[in-house]
Amino acid sequence: MVGGGLRPLTPAPRLAAAGRRGPGDTSRHRPPPGSRRHFVRAAAGAERVSEPRGGSWALPCAAMPSSPLRVAVVCSSNQNRSMEAHNILSKRGFSVRSFGTGTHVKLPGPAPDKPNVYDFKTTYDQMYNDLLRKDKELYTQNGILHMLDRNKRIKPRPERFQNCKDVFDLILTCEERVYDQVVEDLNSREQETCQPVHVINVDIQDNHEEATLGAFLICELCQCIQHTEDMENEIDELLQEFEEKSGRTFLHTVCFY
Repeated sequence: MVGGGLRPLTPAPRLAAAGRRGPGDTSRHRPPPGSRRHFVRAAAGAERVSEPRGGSWALPCAAMPSSPLRVAVVCSSNQNRSMEAHNILSKRGFSVRSFGTGTHVKLPGPAPDKPNVYDFKTTYDQMYNDLLRKDKELYTQNGILHMLDRNKRIKPRPERFQNCKDVFDLILTCEERVYDQVVEDLNSREQETCQPVHVINVDIQDNHEEATLGAFLICELCQCIQHTEDMENEIDELLQEFEEKSGRTFLHTVCFY
């Protein structure tokens, strides 16, 4: 376990190599060698705020634009990574929902090959009480009960992305496998409005500490996208600046409703 946090539910995939894109990905042009880029500037009057152990900073969203981005955050089971980002984004004023893409919800069990498996219709409170009954000490120690207690304060139960027909401006996924599942689902739907939705992958390991750091990175990215004057034309450049700043590779594609 990392820092006494959540045991990884599945091995986190390696960050995609530069240039790797998922199904339907759009190309992105990189600047000529030797050119210099500058990280996006804060909105006028915005002050920098600290972030836990990452050396990064996020733009505060106390004064959000009148029409905040409609954001979705997606991981596998809608438990740890997507819910941590959901929690932080909602506190920053974003219109946000969170989802999983798995067939079932899986939480670590007493052994790696014995996970706790639930239906997406199971509430966080039901999961909490079930694990409390099974082994209070184990699930307190590994942070699962604390995580479920946070989750049930945000919404009643996990939600599956494939069952949601709401429209979003921005969908952020937490690992490449989930990114591919989201893109595949969006591309399988019949196009109705042709409204674009940007799908971006931010690779985050599935443990409590990395979920927190990843959530702040997602929040920072959303804040910067929110303050762009022309999202469609500026997002590629912004993502490249984030790649250089964070040392991560971001997958990006545009799908249409």
